[in-house]
Amino acid sequence: MWLVFTWFYILKFYSFCKSVRKIHTKNNRSDNYKYTSNYKKEYVLNTFQREALIGLILGDGFLERTKPHHNTRLRIEQSYPEKKQYFDHLYLLFKPMVGMDPSIIERKADKRTGLVYKSIFFWTLKFLCLNEFYEMFYKNKVKPVPNNLGELLTPVGLAYWIMDDGGKSFYGQTILHTRSFTKNEVKFIQTVLKNNFGLVTRIEEKKLNQWIIYIPLKQDVKLINIVGKYIHESMLYKVQ
Repeated sequence: MWLVFTWFYILKFYSFCKSVRKIHTKNNRSDNYKYTSNYKKEYVLNTFQREALIGLILGDGFLERTKPHHNTRLRIEQSYPEKKQYFDHLYLLFKPMVGMDPSIIERKADKRTGLVYKSIFFWTLKFLCLNEFYEMFYKNKVKPVPNNLGELLTPVGLAYWIMDDGGKSFYGQTILHTRSFTKNEVKFIQTVLKNNFGLVTRIEEKKLNQWIIYIPLKQDVKLINIVGKYIHESMLYKVQ
């Protein structure tokens, strides 16, 4: 009998502790103004965040709106640990909007190489101020190039586009991986790069209907002079 009562009170105490932890977590969360509907409705991106976000969306940044009447959230994901420093920079840039700690994903081993790849990501909370970007860049869940890209793309945006989804060719040229866009969209991007920054580029079809943009090193306008001061030190190799 004594043993039965002992286990009864142990279980009761354990249940109480669990409820205390839940209440404590809930109260901490509600006390944080970031989680309130007013904060998520009233928060406004600053100019630098807006310009950087344009480049991130053109790259690998992902916006999600679950229903037409819902607000929008942003997902940022980078390979881990290779791009951890750059990821940390992005996390700080959008930290006022983030409601979670970064999480690491470990994928199954690659069948060809046997290597295990990891990535690190965060979601922002759902914000009213992100809706205009979703409406600008997403049509039926497809991400086309907006017609007013020339008005949107600044040196800051170009820098974050390169950091997020750029690369370096064998001959040292900077690459923009624009494979998800149509050939006409890629040609339009070329026009914007020329008009906005004086950059003369070329395109190449890497696979059927998958086009990428090359920014040659030798031209009158040097890419590093346009974006260099906005490039995180861990990503400078993409423009030097």
